[in-house]
Amino acid sequence: MKKITTVLAAVALTIFTPMGIPTEEASAATFGDVVVNELAWMGTTVDYNDEWIELYNNTGSSVSLEGWTLTAVDGTPSIPLTGSIPTDEYFVLERTDDATLSEVTANQIYSGALSNSGEILELRDASGALVDEVDAWHAGDNTAKASMARLEPANSGTEASSWATATHTYAEGLGTPGAANATSGSQTGACQDTTEHLNQVSDAPDAINVYFNKCALDQYASTGNEANYNVNLEDRLLNRINAAEASIDFATYEINLPKVVDALIAKAAEGVDVRVIADAKDATDPHYIERFELMRLYVEEMVRGKDGMVGTADDITVFSDSPMLAVEDQTKRADHNLPAFPNDFPERTIMIGNTEMTGYVFVEGEQQSDGSYYSPGTQMHNKFALIDDKWVFTGSWNFTVTGLYGSDENMTNGVLDGNQQHVVEVNSSELAGIYETEFNEMWGSHTQNPNVEQADFSSRKIDNTAHEVTIGGKTVEVFFSPGDDAVGRMAELVKTEADLSTYFTIFAWSDQALVNELKNKWEGSYVDQQGTLTGFDVKGVYDSSFWNQWWSASIEMTGRTATGSTNNPNTRWANVAPVYKDAESRKLHSKTMIIDADTTSDPTVIVGSTNWSTNGNDVNDENLIIIHDTDITNQFVQEFNARYTDAGGMVQ
Repeated sequence: MKKITTVLAAVALTIFTPMGIPTEEASAATFGDVVVNELAWMGTTVDYNDEWIELYNNTGSSVSLEGWTLTAVDGTPSIPLTGSIPTDEYFVLERTDDATLSEVTANQIYSGALSNSGEILELRDASGALVDEVDAWHAGDNTAKASMARLEPANSGTEASSWATATHTYAEGLGTPGAANATSGSQTGACQDTTEHLNQVSDAPDAINVYFNKCALDQYASTGNEANYNVNLEDRLLNRINAAEASIDFATYEINLPKVVDALIAKAAEGVDVRVIADAKDATDPHYIERFELMRLYVEEMVRGKDGMVGTADDITVFSDSPMLAVEDQTKRADHNLPAFPNDFPERTIMIGNTEMTGYVFVEGEQQSDGSYYSPGTQMHNKFALIDDKWVFTGSWNFTVTGLYGSDENMTNGVLDGNQQHVVEVNSSELAGIYETEFNEMWGSHTQNPNVEQADFSSRKIDNTAHEVTIGGKTVEVFFSPGDDAVGRMAELVKTEADLSTYFTIFAWSDQALVNELKNKWEGSYVDQQGTLTGFDVKGVYDSSFWNQWWSASIEMTGRTATGSTNNPNTRWANVAPVYKDAESRKLHSKTMIIDADTTSDPTVIVGSTNWSTNGNDVNDENLIIIHDTDITNQFVQEFNARYTDAGGMVQ
């Protein structure tokens, strides 16, 4: 990415004297000469206070900004501009200091926060004439930390159609500070095809169907084994929910997809037993207040059922690791057709963790022995559905707009520009029974009603399920966190069963034992900075959000210095591995390891919700599946090769 240096000269119109020496003369700007081109009104993945703004010069000459202002109508921020913008160039303003953007040098530092609910910004020249205006946040994504970017810099003014949510990954989020905007939802790189491909789908007993929401390279398919890719995962989930006849057990880290909520409500109204476990989340977290409010509004819709009334037969029982208090904002409630006041729920003052909170409790949570509640600090990170005690639907996909579409606009238009994900669905009553045991442990009972005193989440759970089943001749292992040491089983698998290769795509990886086992396979040594290449094949792609974190396994494998670190970490691989930062439009959200693919040495794939970290293994509620099968593993290779090629890797 281009580095931008501060231009001290204030040049609007350059006139040459008879001696041929350029002199400078300011001239009035016209509307659209300079535009507000991109805004990170939500901050970055590092800090929500790390906001930045980008201007763009639409003219054919350098423009002086001396005496110009960029001001919010409410008075904050109010920025006196200085310097100048060369023709067809960008001017980046960073809030507070120049540490906001690690890959771009600020043209100017400013103070004053942008409101996440929107601002009216006016760009005025030295004479006070209005040059550009932004009247609302028409785009941008607080969850993904994706900036609001103009589709074309020439489109000045306030039209909502001029803006879109950024999709290009930079070090601190999604956006293009100091460079041309990237907002297209189309796929680039190794895959240009955005058509949905459903090639391997079966409803037969023992069927295992794998779905990828991004593209795959089916030239790497074994005969007749082309993967399912560019798949609308919401449609696949709705297909299972709508076919339910008796029961649905639904565990969701987060949910804001209206069609899924409506489908669950409709099934409960038909008499299907619907139980939902949802992660409570910290409702006061300043990073995610709006996002978590939205989830609670959808959850309340489920709790009230189709008739909107509390305590009737069509209500869905929702339970959580920590209680949920109803959103009381009347405007937001009206948007979800909820009563103006949630006073048909009990108003209570309760202890949640170390905090006393008062509100209308509409979802109960696991209680401590003294009757108080655990805090929502740990995560119920599962995302699975059990349908009629036979279908298991699970994977890395959160049931959210961001997780699949990327934005509400994309959802409306059917554009799959969300995070990269996978889903596995299995038709097996035996596997479903194992998942139901896990669900009931968190639920606290085997009935429709949860037991707040018997329920166990996080480290309070025990290892109480079988870990291996045979499904259609395929060996499938299943592990839950905490308690089952799922990541420990991964390390053991690499150590004892990986013979030829290991490929992976991972959101977050910090587990040292797993890194060590892969290092030994790669270079025959567990010792730091020692080893000789063994011929074992390692390839991998990391989500860019964590690529440079000091704890990331990527630092060890590549010998880089982590962001913010002055010293190299103690542990290094002696031979740099061919692993890369992803080039996805949003997050690389899968947690997938592929062992000995396309060989006769027990091809195996590891998938699920579990990140390879202490939190993923010992703190959060997670599930992980290990599938020993040649064809399923080959389907994951097809998708892996697309991610790896786009990231800069070479596939033989």
